[in-house]
Amino acid sequence: MRNLLAVSVFMAFALSAQANTLLTDENLNQLEAMLPKLQQLEQRPQNKQFQLKQHCNWSQHYAELSSQEKDSKYQAQIEQLAKQHGFTPVQFVELSAKVTWPILDSVQPMLEISRQAMVFLPEAQRKNTEKTVTQGQQYYKTLSSCLTNDDKTALDKHHDRIMQMAQRLGGVGQMLPKGMVMPAN
Repeated sequence: MRNLLAVSVFMAFALSAQANTLLTDENLNQLEAMLPKLQQLEQRPQNKQFQLKQHCNWSQHYAELSSQEKDSKYQAQIEQLAKQHGFTPVQFVELSAKVTWPILDSVQPMLEISRQAMVFLPEAQRKNTEKTVTQGQQYYKTLSSCLTNDDKTALDKHHDRIMQMAQRLGGVGQMLPKGMVMPAN
């Protein structure tokens, strides 16, 4: 679950119709305290082949992402780290996804430009770029459809802090086509 699992675990997104874990100063503090250890765990090749289904059930997202992770030792380390910081693995997935959403929102225009420019790329590069763009847009669509009004209010309230944290997580940038850089906040 590496960068992408971190992001997938972050992004094991899609929130139930009711927000189970609303972003607060307290849980953002806990999540932020995890970042250095999480980044250390992410120093390995990542699983880029996971699939995120479009639904809003956090427990199911966690189970689906967990079943796709090939490194059970890494998964156990992520789960232990989440528990050490006061989260269940499902809460960690939900909060991580929410923290990732502002970055996904900010890169949507670049993903659309990339999609339009793909016709000019050589076939192999076009296929890779198309896969990356499609995956990024699918994550965004899933998250967007699952955010409650309370989530949106919390995201607005904590926007600057969330943007800084999301950029430190790293994996979101991997959803961008090669050469595209995440915007600074």
